[in-house]
Amino acid sequence: MYNQKLLANIKKLLGNSHYDYTLVIRPDLFPIEALQLLKTHTKNDFVAYQWNGIRRFPKTKPTINLFDRFYVFDSEDLHNEEYQQYRLNGISNFYFDMYQPQPVSHTGTIAYFVGLHVDSRIAAIEACANALIKYGINLDFNIKFRPSEASKAGLYSCKEIHFIPENITFDDNLKHINNADILIDIVNPVHHGLSFRTFEALYYQKKLITNNPQIKNLDFYHPDNIFIWKNADDLQKIENFLARPFVSINPDIIKKYSFANWINNILNRQPFQKISVI
Repeated sequence: MYNQKLLANIKKLLGNSHYDYTLVIRPDLFPIEALQLLKTHTKNDFVAYQWNGIRRFPKTKPTINLFDRFYVFDSEDLHNEEYQQYRLNGISNFYFDMYQPQPVSHTGTIAYFVGLHVDSRIAAIEACANALIKYGINLDFNIKFRPSEASKAGLYSCKEIHFIPENITFDDNLKHINNADILIDIVNPVHHGLSFRTFEALYYQKKLITNNPQIKNLDFYHPDNIFIWKNADDLQKIENFLARPFVSINPDIIKKYSFANWINNILNRQPFQKISVI
């Protein structure tokens, strides 16, 4: 029933119009019939972007060959032997450059995290939160539960972690980012791609604390700006990291990860700085 309604809505929206390009994000969310319809209304390139890992969403696989180009953000998808039959391209996430950073004056140092509850992330989130509290950092940690998992709030022992009933809106997320000094990124074990938080930290010039080692391969990595940790013992070095001043990054590198440059990469519209994943 849902697929039928979706297909009917797409037909209504498309009408007799045809478009130069079609970009589908998370193609696994669309029935094949809907994707085929979109393709017939595309004059040039029919392009897809899977930003959450193929292994996490295996329904992606039957859609790949429908597209002229198919992009993934997880380098492991590019090298996975299971997916060698597909023509995959790698590209990272980005930040939205149509919004301008507006830092908010505040007292103390604030660390911001937002994410969906995942059982396997509890220990990492708590270890990071407790280390930050130890060094006098104010937490703005927010966790959303699926309705079926609401009872799992009791699995968290840190009292400064907030449980939010609804997703934080995009605009509110930007307010949290503007207000923070440090952004926190905790890897979801089902993929290894770099989250949007990584690129927001770059654009908004916030320090980043993450347990994703992939970031060390990027051209904007600097140990004074980005703290990578593997185990709880590593977190004892946070105090020294926070004491070091933020290092300015080359503006051309920052622009490279903007949405404006990203969309030109995706659509292969020159000029653009090439974005890839390793």
